[in-house]
Parts: sequence; structure tokens; C-alpha cells
Amino acid sequence: MATMVAPLRPVPLERALTLVRERYGFAPRVARLTGERDENFRLTAPDGAEYVLKIANPAEAPAETDFQTAALLYLEKTDPALPCPRVVRDRTGGTQVRLVEAGLERTARLVTYLPGRLLGAAARSQRQRAACGRVGARLALALRGFEHPAAERTIVWDVRHTGHMQRLLEELPGFPYRDAARELLGRLVPRIETQLPPLRHQVVHNDLNPLNILVDPGDEERVSGVIDFGDMTRTALIADVAVTAAELIPPDCADPREACECVRDVAGAYHENVPLLPAELALLGALAAARLLMMLVIHEWHVQRNPASGHFRPLTEDLMRTRLHIAERLLLEEIGL
Repeated sequence: MATMVAPLRPVPLERALTLVRERYGFAPRVARLTGERDENFRLTAPDGAEYVLKIANPAEAPAETDFQTAALLYLEKTDPALPCPRVVRDRTGGTQVRLVEAGLERTARLVTYLPGRLLGAAARSQRQRAACGRVGARLALALRGFEHPAAERTIVWDVRHTGHMQRLLEELPGFPYRDAARELLGRLVPRIETQLPPLRHQVVHNDLNPLNILVDPGDEERVSGVIDFGDMTRTALIADVAVTAAELIPPDCADPREACECVRDVAGAYHENVPLLPAELALLGALAAARLLMMLVIHEWHVQRNPASGHFRPLTEDLMRTRLHIAERLLLEEIGL
């Protein structure tokens, strides 16, 4: 989690502009974007083409940055029409640039910018969730067979490591509903640690959330793009389904039954393209519950440890209570398709 809280002096816009001029051969307009770990810049070239310059956190190992680049290059071959960013080569044909800024060595990458509306700003619907399930399955199929030395990295957002939330809660003495979260973890962790390892594993996106899914502004039920591969890892295939399903429960959803239907919407569409096994479906509710809990704990940990980031805003106690209630129901739910 060092990349979430490492002290960082932001790269000046002028430095980003100089880097692009020298290594990629054009002089763009530059605007800063937010990011949980990377620094991101939106670039507009003189011909109107748009790109994103991503500068990795100095605490991130170069192999982990290369992992993301290699995955995009792999997708370029296995599914060229998949709407995800494409890696832009520099003047030498390289896919990454090493730079030193404020005495820290970092890795920069340039990728294409995808147009569209963030799903988080769009109206929600059953058909939209199904579309997300289908694109998630398509992405998993395209990544099947992809291997990389950094694929086995430990990342806090991987539901395999739900048990780590117990340690984070110890660092959050003011966390609302702390006892309820601990009790839920006590039932979640044994199931995940015993039932998850035998299931199918592969490299997956692991973060198809409303800020990483783009929809068509003219048809918000159509997914037009998938971005941000920063949480990608090798984990259980069903974990990727659970992450997507949990993240797509609408923020105003207070009815656990409705939330369970949202999970079925995503998983059912995924299942049409990548059939899910009975043992995987049996664990889906628990994994979705784990993701909901992680969203609360990691979010609040980040807010308290890195308040200057601006990437996360404090959650309301009402939202926390509602999400924990939904997680309790999901843990008990049989997600039949």
C-alpha cells in the first residue's frame, strides 16, 4: 500500500509537456487528471488526437508498471477491437520512459484517450449492468493465457487478501460500525481462504467500477470503453465477476434484495460468455460482500492516511451502514443463474 501514501511532489505540467515533446514528438495541451496511485495527464495534440500520460508512483516497482503495459500490448493482439487504451510508442519505438523528477526515478507511459461518459455519471439500468458483465467476460477471455513476472503481486484490492482488512481496521479506531465490520470479516475470511484457492485463476482487470467503465453518451446502456488497469492481478476468475458486480450496485441502493439482483445481472451476462462453475457461483455472494467491505475500509484508510490526495472523499455513516447491511445479505445469498 506504499503507493497510496508515499509522499510525492507532483510533476509540474511543464515537465510533462517537455517529456512528451522530447520523447513523443508533439506539443500538446496538458490538463491534470486524478489518480489513486499514478499521476495522470490528459493531452490534446495539435491534430486533435487525445492521449493520457501516466507517470507511475515512485514507490511502484518498474516490473509492476511493465505488467500493465504488457497486458495492454497483449490485448492489442488478442482482441484488437476491445475498447481499451492502446500503448503509444515513443520516437525510439519504446513503450515506457524512465525519468527522474525531484530526485525520484519513475516510469511514464503514453496511452490513447478513450472518449465516452463515465458510468458513474450515467443513469443505471439492468441492461447496462448486463453490458458490463459481457465486456468483463470479453476482457477476461482476451487476457486468458497472459503471463508476466509481476502478475503474482500482492495488491490490497484483491479479494484474496480480505483478511488484511482486519489489520487496516486496527489503524482506524474511529471507523463507524467497526464491530459489525469485524464480525463480518470473521465469517468472510475463513470461507475465502479455504474455498478460493482451488478455483480457476488468471490475470484479470480486477477493478471494473463506475470510474473505469465508459458508456456511450447517446446510449448509456452501451459500454464504450474500459480504462485503468492499475489494479490488475492474477486472482480467481470469479473474484473479477464479484468485483464488477459489487461495484455496480447503485450508490443509492438500500434494499439488499435489489443489490442481489444487481449481482445476478452482472454475473448472468458474464456467464453467457464465460460459463461459471458451480463452485465459483457458490462463492460469488461472499466475494461481492468482501468487495463491499473493502470499499469502505480501504477508502477510509486512504482518506485518513493521505488526506491531501483528493482522490477519495470521506464516506457518510449512512452509506457505510447500508453497504454493510447489503454485504451481510450477500454473504448468505445463493446467486443462482
